Amino acid sequence: MNKKSNTQLAKDILNREIAALKRTAKLLDSNFERACEAILLNKGKVITLGVGKSSFIAMKMAATLSSTGTAALFLHPLDALHGDVGVIKKNDIVIIYSNSGETQEIIKLLPLLKLLKCCIISITGNLSSSLARYSKISLDASVTREACPHNLAPTSSIICALAISDALALAISSQNNFTIKDFAKTHPEGALGKRLMVTVSNIMIKKNIPIISISSKFSKLLEKTSKCNLGLAIIIDDKKKLIGVISDGDIKRIMKENKSSESIEIKSVMTKTPVIVGPTMLAAEALSVMEDNSINALPVVDKNKVIGILTLKDIIKSIN
Repeated sequence: MNKKSNTQLAKDILNREIAALKRTAKLLDSNFERACEAILLNKGKVITLGVGKSSFIAMKMAATLSSTGTAALFLHPLDALHGDVGVIKKNDIVIIYSNSGETQEIIKLLPLLKLLKCCIISITGNLSSSLARYSKISLDASVTREACPHNLAPTSSIICALAISDALALAISSQNNFTIKDFAKTHPEGALGKRLMVTVSNIMIKKNIPIISISSKFSKLLEKTSKCNLGLAIIIDDKKKLIGVISDGDIKRIMKENKSSESIEIKSVMTKTPVIVGPTMLAAEALSVMEDNSINALPVVDKNKVIGILTLKDIIKSIN
């Protein structure tokens, strides 16, 4: 019998894990909503616990929660049993990971957690286990089989528990309106932090901006936008206040509808309520504004004065 290639074996393993994740998604129920609500309403910390492979998921969950705005820390059950349980305070949330739900180091801690009136959330592969029975909320991370060819090594069960954790942490951060700016504050160092902290004023175009007076002829607008090639013409009134914009896409449409540019009045074809950004906005936030509005360039306005243009091209350069 021919052995499978390494690539084919890898595909089989990945497909088993994908199937397990799809099953996990179907198993999500009202308990997931309850777990989110409990963490959102919690005034204390979130403590994560796990032994063996589960400890790595617990550590990852604590790190993900912390970086997305929820105070959390990992505590190894063995350390907890030998004095470190003091870090857990009354009414803290405790998220416990155990595929079997019968890990002895964890089972020994459960009575104490009950005495502290902690809200116990378990992520387990066995909803009939001691851990699930002790838990206030239990999330189903069970699998029909592991991705391991011999159905032995924890693989699919680890992936599913990890995925539930990510879903839980990110659902909570979304409900807490955790923003790009908040994320930047929790990641101030390194390449990621530097990219996230770039502001509009750092990358906006300040010179040769196509600013056109409302009284100008459309032919002048064409001339200036062609020369600047920034994808946007900024229209101002006699007090130099922004009153509209015309994009390159608008220009193409307008020229298609009109045979002569001389007859076109700028005020009748411009967008009168343009989307704008301020100089202190983060570049990553400005990117979201562009994506939400399907535009490639934005006027930068400070104290009612146009001070620059921000283009999609410049944003992508700054955060990549």
